[in-house]
Amino acid sequence: MKNPYGDFVHEVWEEFPQLSEWHNLDNQILPIWKLDQFIEAGYHNFDAGRKPLYHLSRMIENYAQQHKEPLLATFEKIAKFSYVKERYQKMVADMPKVWIIADFDDEIIPTDVIIPNSEFLSCSNTNLANVWTVITRGPYGPFGLIAEEYEDGKFRGFFTLNSNVCRYALKVMGTTLNSKFDIQ
Repeated sequence: MKNPYGDFVHEVWEEFPQLSEWHNLDNQILPIWKLDQFIEAGYHNFDAGRKPLYHLSRMIENYAQQHKEPLLATFEKIAKFSYVKERYQKMVADMPKVWIIADFDDEIIPTDVIIPNSEFLSCSNTNLANVWTVITRGPYGPFGLIAEEYEDGKFRGFFTLNSNVCRYALKVMGTTLNSKFDIQ
């Protein structure tokens, strides 16, 4: 894989250079902190494996479900989405909109993954193919997890409560995928 700072996360950090300079507090907190603690911290850089990111992703997804907020989630491959498909089918019932972005092997979205009030987008052949993102709307605007796989099973990225950072990330993703994500 290429330099982890040469793709999507790098593009966000170029717009907000002070964020890339913040040091990780401790990667051990990822699997033990609750969402309230991440929100209180406001921002956290990390270098982590899948399990801690899955933990943080679930908390953001649960927040979106409980507060009936829109959600954007990316999966490196559609096979990764298949692990959570049934949970998503139940979860999205009361949510206004869910965008699911994955690197589909072909541009045709399989009919067995289509969920009401959801939009599936393929990020195949884009700089989003290795991105793990979960963004929803909170009390101060969009917030969430933005990470990028730099080697098999290893991710660098950040959690942010800064709505300007999330809006910028959503804008870049929208431009890349020729779409608009209304999570303002």
